[in-house]
Amino acid sequence: MLTKFKKSLEQNIDLSPKLWSKIEEFASVKYLKKNEYLLKAGEVCQHGYFINKGSLVKTFLNPNGKEIVQGFYIDEVYAYLSEVTGYFSDTRSNFEIKAIENCELIEFSKQQLGYLVEHFPEFSIMFHKITSSSYQNLYMFSAMRLSLSSEDFLNYLYKNHPIILQRIPDKYIAQFMGISKEWFSKLKRRLLSNS
Repeated sequence: MLTKFKKSLEQNIDLSPKLWSKIEEFASVKYLKKNEYLLKAGEVCQHGYFINKGSLVKTFLNPNGKEIVQGFYIDEVYAYLSEVTGYFSDTRSNFEIKAIENCELIEFSKQQLGYLVEHFPEFSIMFHKITSSSYQNLYMFSAMRLSLSSEDFLNYLYKNHPIILQRIPDKYIAQFMGISKEWFSKLKRRLLSNS
């Protein structure tokens, strides 16, 4: 169950037997079915996750009740997950996280992660690296999405993040881009016919 997570850790830090033993003690497995929520708006995020299998979408409900896609998490590339604004501020989330495939997650409470950060410097380094990487990805995706035309952004995804186009349903990518699903389909057909 923890094999993939252990491999990810070993690629980033020197994983001591003592640290791994504590991780095994703390880790619990959480399963989500497709379309099941990991976090709903108004809840406080108290956990961090590693996606062992599956993909999820993070959305924001604007004041008019419209769902805005904020990001994606996929086991193959974006496997670490939390709702960081609520997690770090202990406030109710304005975001929702929903499974878009059946998911298997490795779950740690905020207290458990805090213990690991405090008692294992190598884990602390990795935790901060994951957090900063998450923000960097968010800002880069936002900058690219805002600075490129829809067609150019789709081309950017195709060249740099093909896994998103392979694993994430078109409707969520279209919402992320701020365009209709129909327009997205037209752009996608055009892109594929030109490649």
